[in-house]
Amino acid sequence: MPTSTLTSKGQTTVPKEIRDALKLEPGTKLTWEVHGGKVTMSRTERPAFWRWIGSIDTGPDDPVEAVRQARKIRGREKF
Repeated sequence: MPTSTLTSKGQTTVPKEIRDALKLEPGTKLTWEVHGGKVTMSRTERPAFWRWIGSIDTGPDDPVEAVRQARKIRGREKF
């Protein structure tokens, strides 16, 4: 079981195996909950909007390429 030490400023380091398991990166927000004599720590979820990132195919970042692909799909490709 991973352990860490509390500093005089009340800080601690999240052990590497925990950071890896929860995919924690610098700047990740954490939520701490006390349940009796135990503490639960978890990632703070992003706002609901961010859950949809990547779920919609937006096409290429280049607008010229996007038009070229749209024309190809519609059978109006120009060479």
